[in-house]
Amino acid sequence: MPLKVMLADKYNDKKHSVIGWYMSHKIDGIRAYWDYNRGMLVTRNDKQIYAPQWFLDGMPDFDLDGELVFAPDGNECGQFQKTCSVVKRHNADDRWNHVKYFVFESPSWPFTFDAVYDALKSRLFCAHITVLKQVKCESIAQMRKMHDEYTAREGEGLMLRDPHSEYVPKRSKQLLKVKIWDDAEAVVIEHHPGEGKHEGRLGGCICTWHDGRNDRTFHVGVGFTDAERDDPPKIGSTITFSYFGMTDGGSPRHPKYLRIREDM
Repeated sequence: MPLKVMLADKYNDKKHSVIGWYMSHKIDGIRAYWDYNRGMLVTRNDKQIYAPQWFLDGMPDFDLDGELVFAPDGNECGQFQKTCSVVKRHNADDRWNHVKYFVFESPSWPFTFDAVYDALKSRLFCAHITVLKQVKCESIAQMRKMHDEYTAREGEGLMLRDPHSEYVPKRSKQLLKVKIWDDAEAVVIEHHPGEGKHEGRLGGCICTWHDGRNDRTFHVGVGFTDAERDDPPKIGSTITFSYFGMTDGGSPRHPKYLRIREDM
C-alpha cells in the first residue's frame, strides 16, 4: 500500500501567487521517508530501503521526508540511475558512503512549514543528512533566475512551498513544482522496430497515459541508450518520460524516455 506522503501540484503563473513562499531545488533522487517508529527508511510506496546500519544509526527520533541521492561530488542534482543502483540493492555496499539524505520536512511535527524549517535548521544532524536549503521568493524574476541556474546544472527545477501550510499526506496546492519540461508516467503497449542505425532493435515504444487522462496512444522514440534499445522496457511496464506541453489532441509534445518506473 502506498505511503501517504505530501505530493506537489504543478505551478501555473496565471493561477498561483507565490511571493513570500519558500523555494528549493527539486532533487532528482529516491523519495525516502524515515519512519522512526519502525526504525527504517521506506519509499513512497512503503517498500523498505536497505540502508546500512551506520546510516540508520544517524537518523533522529522523529519522522523525516526527503530524497536520497548518490552524490560523491556533493552535487544535489544527483545521478538518478546510480542512485537507483545503490539504494535499491538489498545488500548495502560501500557506495552508501556517498549517499546524501536531503531532508525537506518532518511529518511528525504538527506545525507550519516555516516553523518546521527553522527547527530542522537548528538541529545538529550527522554528515549524511542535509536540510535542503530554502530561499524566500521575493519576485518572479528571482524565481526564474534560480530555476534557470539550477536546470543549467542539469537539475530538474524548483519546488515552492507555502510557509504557512502544514504537511498533508496527499497532493497539495501549497506545494508546487516548477519545471520547463513536464514529466509523467506511461504504460508500454507495443515496441516499434528501429530503422537505419537502429535496425534490428528498438525504435521506440507505443504508450498510453498511466493516469488514464485520455485514451491517446503516443510514440516515445528518443532518450534510450544503446543498451536500452537492445533490452527495451517490457510490454506492460511503466516508464517515466519528459515532454514539452501538449498537442491540441491531447498527446505529449516531444516525449523523451527517462527511465523505467519500478515502484508503480
